[in-house]
Amino acid sequence: MLLTHSPPAGGAALDQVLIAFGIFLVTVVPLVLLGIAERRGRRTPLGLLADWAARLTGLPRWAALPMGTALLSGVAALVGVYWDVPSHIFFGRDEGPLDNPSHYPIYLGLIGIFLTGVMSASLAKEPLPARTLRLPGNWRVPMGSVLITVTGLVAVGGFPLDDIWHRLFGQDVTLWGPTHVLMVGGGVSVVLGLQLLLAESRQVGSSGRFVRVLSPVLAGAWLMGASAFLMEYDIGVPQFPLASQVVLVGLLSAWVLVFARMQFGPGATVIVLAVFFASRALYAVLPAALDMPTSPFLPYIGQAVVVELVALAMARRQLGYRFALVAGLASGVLGVLADWGFSRVVMPYAWPTELLPAFVALGTAAALAGAAIGAWQHQRVEAIARRDPLRPAGSGVEGAAGERFRSRHAVGLAGALLAAALMFVAVPPQPPEDGLSAEFEVTESDESQDVAYPHEDAEPRWVHATVTLRPADADDGAIWLRFLAWQGGDFYNVELERVDEGVYRSTEPLPVYGEWKTGLRLHTPLRTMAIAPLYAPEDPEANAPEIRAESGERDFIHEISFLQRERKEDTPAVLWTLGYLSVGVVFTVAWALFAWCYVTAAAGQGRRERTTVA
Repeated sequence: MLLTHSPPAGGAALDQVLIAFGIFLVTVVPLVLLGIAERRGRRTPLGLLADWAARLTGLPRWAALPMGTALLSGVAALVGVYWDVPSHIFFGRDEGPLDNPSHYPIYLGLIGIFLTGVMSASLAKEPLPARTLRLPGNWRVPMGSVLITVTGLVAVGGFPLDDIWHRLFGQDVTLWGPTHVLMVGGGVSVVLGLQLLLAESRQVGSSGRFVRVLSPVLAGAWLMGASAFLMEYDIGVPQFPLASQVVLVGLLSAWVLVFARMQFGPGATVIVLAVFFASRALYAVLPAALDMPTSPFLPYIGQAVVVELVALAMARRQLGYRFALVAGLASGVLGVLADWGFSRVVMPYAWPTELLPAFVALGTAAALAGAAIGAWQHQRVEAIARRDPLRPAGSGVEGAAGERFRSRHAVGLAGALLAAALMFVAVPPQPPEDGLSAEFEVTESDESQDVAYPHEDAEPRWVHATVTLRPADADDGAIWLRFLAWQGGDFYNVELERVDEGVYRSTEPLPVYGEWKTGLRLHTPLRTMAIAPLYAPEDPEANAPEIRAESGERDFIHEISFLQRERKEDTPAVLWTLGYLSVGVVFTVAWALFAWCYVTAAAGQGRRERTTVA
């Protein structure tokens, strides 16, 4: 196959924007019309299908059908994501949102998630949970429906926001671009809405084996979806510090596994991991068929074993916050050690032994945060599911009427704040200090490497490079030091062999022709990420000059400025600040809504009239 992609380095062409909007209307309008008919009491195909799903699953109609459509939509979106990221690693930026076939399942999947929330709200009829959102016309909507709709809206809204971002700041070819985080984060967070919808279904009488097993299955779906953020680390082109991977693994594993174990009991972690492994196998099929990387992954096995053992050790006690904190502490320490071992076997970038103390500290703090959030979510779910509608708010599961805030929410809030602080510490990459450089001695190579999608319009050129670091101790404590070549129809991580102090030689030939971008990556603790460019083509659309592959000295620069050459460095700083703040506000509001929906749904019937929204 031949290489495709490139031109635009800013926004999409107007015709593509209009087509994307047309797709949205064609999919949304029919369902909205069916929903309006449902609200008017008419029999519709949507209602008949929902009633059939309710009989089949034992869930109410407003949960049964949405469970299926949300999961199918989420699978479609993640199939696209696991196809899209390798595509960008191989080919670079898109010509437009509709020129990349991987964008179609993503876009349609995210629309499907949004429509799931709308559908659930449209199907809402008695029996309904004690606490609902009251809309005009005496329309009461379960809080799970609200959460699904908003997370879907955030995800779908990421598409037009992404185009605006590209026009203002240039294309950001990374999974962790701000608007990409909105799309992926909004899409995978639908599971939190489904978990809430399941709790509300239990409140109105849903029970049985299917309903019980659905809880750890959804937890596995949440672990799978949120783990998509780790894909660049899995494939081998991380653009953010390795500490970020440590924090995310600790946070996600503890959150999901603690929640699942508290909800389901013994064996919950086995179901969670089964869903996770099966999903990863499914998402690997298409990249493998297209000769793209299928991305290994950290398996969370160590954390799962630890959580189960802690639960067994505390079996005679009620599994509450004490269990969560003990499990978080143990899974943090032992989980990091297990993942350190796994990383040396399966990951492109192994976790260095020298940084184990720092990684254990970060991973344990993240696991404590995740365990606290998971335990809080469990407490809210149980408060919702077991709510006696005849009891006033503040009784029963929630405790006495005068129960203070800290007994219900303080631990969960502390976990959320700790998670945010850890991400702030671990995620933002730092540029290198001035005076750091690499002297390249470039020699032609008669050897080459296999290229999955070779160029036909460029004369192949492969070289070896001997590198002299200045200063010679620039690699002291390095997390990684290796060549990266990507976006030329394939990608390679090329390790170095040490020749002398501060002197290294590439162990495999490096491509320095066509659309390839090749450079020497240096990542030092904790967040410094630098690269010495060896080769890059001229890129008029990005206003980037050619970097010739020749012997000489090259300064190490901030890695993001080379890996994301399309970024508009001349955009005023105030716009960058406003852009990040705007995306941050959207994401913060979405997460605040997650907490509000759970808290509101758990508040009971006694105060319904006072706290539902009219």
